[in-house]
Amino acid sequence: MTEKEKKYIEKFLNAHFGKLELTEMKNGEYKSLGHQNKKSTIFIVEEKNSQIFVDSKKVIDPILKIFRTDYSETYDFVKEWLFKKYDLDCIDLVGMK
Repeated sequence: MTEKEKKYIEKFLNAHFGKLELTEMKNGEYKSLGHQNKKSTIFIVEEKNSQIFVDSKKVIDPILKIFRTDYSETYDFVKEWLFKKYDLDCIDLVGMK
């Protein structure tokens, strides 16, 4: 992934997912990150196992199609973006459909 691609992907992520709301689910076992006005969940955070689940149809697939990036690089980049933007860290970013 080139620096130019990273710049455009970050712009894409910020434009579509830059103002998500974090809410607790299941008595605090999970956290949901999504659009509040649409009541949609984009990311589910499971801190116990240090995993974040991502709606790959909304986040990963468009990046792969638009920017033609490498699969693992894309997941790594989104994982880094989540940390920078929302201070959410994980060992694994897992796609879900």
